[in-house]
This record gives sequence, structure tokens and C-alpha cells, in this order.
Amino acid sequence: MTSHTKQLIIATLITPWVVVPVMALYSLWYMATWLGKSLPDPAVTLLWPHPFKPWETIFLFSLYGVPTAYVALLLIGLPCYFFAKCAGYLSYTAAIFTAVLTCIPAAAVYGGVYDFWRIFGFLLFSGVPMAIIFAWILNKPNKTAHPTRYPLSS
Repeated sequence: MTSHTKQLIIATLITPWVVVPVMALYSLWYMATWLGKSLPDPAVTLLWPHPFKPWETIFLFSLYGVPTAYVALLLIGLPCYFFAKCAGYLSYTAAIFTAVLTCIPAAAVYGGVYDFWRIFGFLLFSGVPMAIIFAWILNKPNKTAHPTRYPLSS
């Protein structure tokens, strides 16, 4: 097994877990949006996490976020990675484009027709960091998409 294959396996196993710290950041933002407002009706917190219990937000969104991230990585992310590798276009730009592409079907499944854009934005909040970490673990992307370097000054 080559070094690159080992890195690819490690990246595939680790990167979906990026969802958990991203959801921790989201839970802080969610809590901050409720500061100074009256608490939601208890019936609402049965469906949506309580704003001042961030562990509920982290657990709920990680519960379906990590498996969704694994499925998206295996079905869309890895084929896009292999395509970009064959095309010689491994870069952070390609990784971010793959994250955007991967979030489209997930947003269609979770958001449907009515909430597509809200869910799409929410999924990008997890998908882009995941793609960047995946590319960073592989340590293969170029800093630019251009094959030649341009001088900084003339």
C-alpha cells in the first residue's frame, strides 16, 4: 500500500468528523441569536434543540451530519477527487467546488423544494471545511490552479 493510499484512507475516515466541531461553532452562533429574546415554546424544543443547551444542537446535527458526510464523500466526493487527480487539477479550489457539488443532492433530500437554499447554506457550513481538511490531509493540492508560477513582482 502506497503512502498516498494510506493518506487517502485516513482522509476518508477522519474528514466526516469535521462536522462535530463545526456544529459546536454553529451551536454557539445559534445560542447568540437567542440572547435577549424570550425562550421558545417547549413544544418547539421537542423538534428543534434548545438554544441554551448547545450539547443538544451538537448531538442532533452530528447524529445525522456525520453519516450524511460519509455517504456524500463516498458517492460524490471521492469520484470528484479521482476525476480531479486524473485531470491534474488537485487544488483547494477543486476541493471547495466538490463541496458545493456534494451539498446539492443532500440539500435536495433534506430541504426538498421549499427549504433547499436554507439547507444548502447550512450544509456548506460543514461541507467546505470538510473538503479543505480532506485536501489538507492528502497534502497534494496546489495553492493555485495554474500550472506555472507567476512572479510576485517584476
